[in-house]
Formats: sequence, structure tokens, C-alpha cells
Amino acid sequence: MRDYSMIVDRLNKIEIPMKIIGKVSDYPIHLLRLESSTNTSKNILITGGVHGDEPAGIEAVLQFLERDNTELLKKFTFVVIPCVNPYGYVHDTRENSDGVDINRSFETEKISEVAIVKKALGQTQFSLAIDFHEDYETTGFYLYEGKQDEQYIGPEIANTVKSIGPIDTEDSGEDAPDIAQGVYKVASEWGTQGLAPYLLHFHSKHVIITETPTVWPLEQRASLHLGVLDTALTYY
Repeated sequence: MRDYSMIVDRLNKIEIPMKIIGKVSDYPIHLLRLESSTNTSKNILITGGVHGDEPAGIEAVLQFLERDNTELLKKFTFVVIPCVNPYGYVHDTRENSDGVDINRSFETEKISEVAIVKKALGQTQFSLAIDFHEDYETTGFYLYEGKQDEQYIGPEIANTVKSIGPIDTEDSGEDAPDIAQGVYKVASEWGTQGLAPYLLHFHSKHVIITETPTVWPLEQRASLHLGVLDTALTYY
């Protein structure tokens, strides 16, 4: 079992407005908001820990919150949910306490974590939503991208961050059409069951899912996630 209090302690040390948007199995789910220093900012959503056995996304979110984002805050406001599935994180399991894969459940509000996230987001619209994940079966990273205007930037992102680690060359195996090697479309066949497809339909014109290989060291995985985020932000 992992110690969730270590995440909470790191969040409490960050001088950023934070609130608990709900509790599941007595574990709090936090949301932080980094307000832009200008009136012309774009909203960006960052999420991690939808699957509890994928800790690198949570680590990447924490590192993002802990670093100096002064320059980015001249252009962006960030809404951040560091760990959507605290129970899964503590118990090192993909699912929540009811054995449900949260990332296949956004078409209902019967799942506690889903209801909490939906309520917290309200009607907020984002220029970009990015969800950090990892994959136990690959040795390289890959991305999913959904963009309503279909002007995809995933290939540029992948080419930029491949210095951190290699691109995965295997097929995604999820009927996701290729955009480029290691970059796949968020498929319409997914409906709105997953967090990113749900956000693309209701909250954002652009979504990215990052997938890093679990065989990489934690720091390398976190660096890849942040590299994708920073590269995507240059587009805006």
C-alpha cells in the first residue's frame, strides 16, 4: 500500500489555492487553481491518477505544481486535479474501491469519483485538457489526441519529447486511428466513457492523453508527461 498522506503533505506545502472537491473511501480528492496574472488567459486542465496503479502522472502533476510557473501564468490559468482515484493509488490498483475503471465510466454519474469531477468542472471550458497515464506493456511513450478542428499537434509534440525517451512503435490495439507513429486519435467509437473523450465532448476543443511505459524510471516518466504539456502549451 502507498501512503496517500505524502501526496497531501506535498500539496499542503504549495502556496496555491486548493480545495477538497469530494471524498471517496475517506480519501480526499483535491483541486488546485493557478490563476493567470492577465485578463487574456486560456484555461488549461491537468489531471492525473485516474488509474491508481499509474503513479507517474500524479508525480508529474505534483512537480508541475511545485515548480515556478510565473511565465506560463502570464498566458494561462490552470485547473489541476492531481489524483482522481486516491483509493486506487493507495492500493496500487487500476480501479476504484468498487472495482470500477473510472476511465470507462464518464457516461454515468453513479461512480463517486466521476460525479465529483463532473461537479467540480461545472460548465468550465478549456483550451486544452491533458490527462497523464502510463502503460505496463510498452517500452516507449505514445499519445492520444482529440482536436475538434483536426489540426493535430501530436506529431510535433512526439518529435520534440522523444529526446526524453523513445516513441512506442507498436499499434495501440484500441481501434484508434493513427495520426503519426506513436500518436493516435481519440476515437469517436469511445463515446464519452473515458475522461478525455468526455472532456472533448463537453469541456474542451483539444484533449491529450499521455502514456509512458512503466518500465522507465519514475522521474523519466514524469519528465515525459511534463515535456508533452510544455510542448503543447507553446502551441497556444
